[in-house]
Amino acid sequence: MASDCRRAVTILITEINDCIMDILVTALLVIFATVMLVVEVALIPGFGFTGVVGMISMIASVFYAFVQMGTAAGWITLLVCVAISISLFLWALYGNSLDKMALKKNIKSKVNEQDMSLFAVGDRGVTRTRLALIGEALINGQVVEVKSEGGFINEDEEIEIIRVSGTSLFVAKAKKSK
Repeated sequence: MASDCRRAVTILITEINDCIMDILVTALLVIFATVMLVVEVALIPGFGFTGVVGMISMIASVFYAFVQMGTAAGWITLLVCVAISISLFLWALYGNSLDKMALKKNIKSKVNEQDMSLFAVGDRGVTRTRLALIGEALINGQVVEVKSEGGFINEDEEIEIIRVSGTSLFVAKAKKSK
C-alpha cells in the first residue's frame, strides 16, 4: 500500500515537472521571438534574418503548445503571439522606428551635373545624408548624388565608389584601411 502511494506521488511529481517544462519552453520561445522581432523593428531596418528567426520561433511556440500541452494552451499561446505581433506592428507604424529608414533631408540637386570623369572606382568620400539606397555624399570635394549597393548607409559614414555608370555613382561602405 505504501509503495503504491509512493509510486502515485512520483508519477504526479513527474507529470507536474513535465507540465512546468512545457510551459517554460513555450514561454521561452515566445520571449525569444518577441526579442528578435523587437530587434528587427527597432534596430535593424528592413526585413531580415532576425525577423525571420522571430517569426519561425513564434510559429514554433504555437506548434509546441498545441502538440505538447493541448488545444487550450495552444489557443492561448496563439492569442498571445497575435497580440504581440499586432503590438509590434503598431509600434513600428506609429513609433519612430521607421524614421531610421527615412531620408530626412531633401535632395535639391538634379541628376549629377558634375563631370563624371572626376570620379573613379576606388575614390573615397563621406555620406552627407543617410543613404536609403540614394542620397548625397562628398567625394573629391564635390557633393554628388550616390546610390548605395550595400543597403542602408548612415550619415557621416566613409564610403567608396564601386562602380560608375553614366551619371550614376554606386557606392558601398568603405573597407577599413590597413
